[in-house]
Formats: sequence, C-alpha cells, structure tokens
Amino acid sequence: MSPIKSASVRVLRSKPMVKNNARVFNTTERSVGMTTTTRTSPGHPSTKLDFPTSVHYAPQSETTTKTKMIANNSENPFDRLQTSLSSHLASHPPSALSPTLPALFRLLREYTSDAADWARFAHSNAEKQYTRNLVCEVPGLFNLLLLVWTPGKKSPVHDHADSHCLMKILKGNLVETRYAIPTNPGLEGPLHQTSCKKFNRDQVTYMSDALGLHEISNPSPTEYAVSLHLYTPPNAALRGCHIYDKGDGEATHVMQGAYDSVLGVANK
Repeated sequence: MSPIKSASVRVLRSKPMVKNNARVFNTTERSVGMTTTTRTSPGHPSTKLDFPTSVHYAPQSETTTKTKMIANNSENPFDRLQTSLSSHLASHPPSALSPTLPALFRLLREYTSDAADWARFAHSNAEKQYTRNLVCEVPGLFNLLLLVWTPGKKSPVHDHADSHCLMKILKGNLVETRYAIPTNPGLEGPLHQTSCKKFNRDQVTYMSDALGLHEISNPSPTEYAVSLHLYTPPNAALRGCHIYDKGDGEATHVMQGAYDSVLGVANK
C-alpha cells in the first residue's frame, strides 16, 4: 500500500482496563489472530481465495524492514487508494482528526471494490475465524489490513487500543454489533448491546473506543467476506487490545498474532 514517506505521530496512551490475572478465553474456539501469553491457537496453512484476476506481481522477499511498501507497481485503483491514504496520513497525522477523518472516509468511499485489484492480498484459512493480511504500514502512523472472513464466523468483542479504525467492505457483507464498555469489567453482568448493523459491499464505517466495543461477523453460511481496515495509530499491533466475554463482561488483554500474509506473500 509507490513508496511511502516515513512519518511519526504521538502514540495515544493506553488505559489499562483489566488486571494481570484476567481470565483467558478459549483461543482454540476463538482462532482470530490474537494470542494471550498463556495459550495460543494451533497454526494452520493459509490458502489463497480463488478470485478471478489478471493482476501480475512480483512477491517481495524483503519483508523485514520496518516500513512496508506497496508491493505492486501496476497502479491499479487499489494501489492508488493505498498511495492516497498513505500520503494523506503522512501529512495529516491522526492528532488532527477534524480534517483527517472526513478525508479518509472520502478516499475509501471513492474506491469501488474489484477483486482483481486486491485478490493478491486475500489469503484465507478455513480453520480460523478470519485472516489478517498486511497490505501496507508506516510504523507509529498507520497499518492497512485486508481481513478475509470465514463463512459463519465472527470476531470476539474487542476494543481498539485508543486507535481509530475505518472499515470498508470489499466482498460480501458483514454485521457489526456494538456494546457499551463496562466500567468494571467482569462485575456488571452481560455486556449491554447498543446497536447492530449490516454493511454491504463498498460501505465504509468508523469505530473507536469512544464509541464502545464491537464484534464483526460474517452472516453468510457459505461465502467468504473481505474487508479493508485502516488503523491509526496502529496501537493494537504494538501493545495488543482487550477482548470481552459477552456473558459476564470480563476483559482479557491479548496480543495480536503474526500476520497471515505480508504484501501478498503468505507466512509459513
């Protein structure tokens, strides 16, 4: 996601929400690319979704540098979207939210999803709830991920580590269910649902901790869904986030697992 200029922003301070001995979720059931320090989910090979595409690209072997560049020089519309998002965030860091968010919404809405543009990033894994595929990042500023959602699966209820998240649906549809953040996690009973909305292809939505918690699900029992997620700053990638039990509101801090692919190249 042409090369990206390095930029840095002040990383927002995280507010600890749980104690160190918080209960660990069953990560075998919730294989979602997040891990706790006491249990990890088993690894499974990643597979490429069979999207029709005429895009040809050269996989980059150099993925150890801190700044990940756009892996494709074809300048298709998806590549141009990455360039536009990167350029805007480099010149308008997220501390200046007033001008930044409307512009980011506009850039995401103006792109019309075409699987031929982004298929190279769409690695799926039927053994997981969803896969996390890194498209582009500038450390400390943002990361752009393409998530492939397994039919009928969902994420845990989670927060966003004081980051701003914009999500665009690229294929299929997804349901977002929001919940209020409990003042005393684990002591107030079940989470309180505040909204539930279905998003279709090319729709864009925004989420942050100021709006509460959310859960994303793929309602289709047979079809994969694909979404694009912009996180700025990319706090969860650095220090993890919190997932919540809907039944009792208890929170657990988790670190995000390894990406399923980087710049279109699957991790082994």
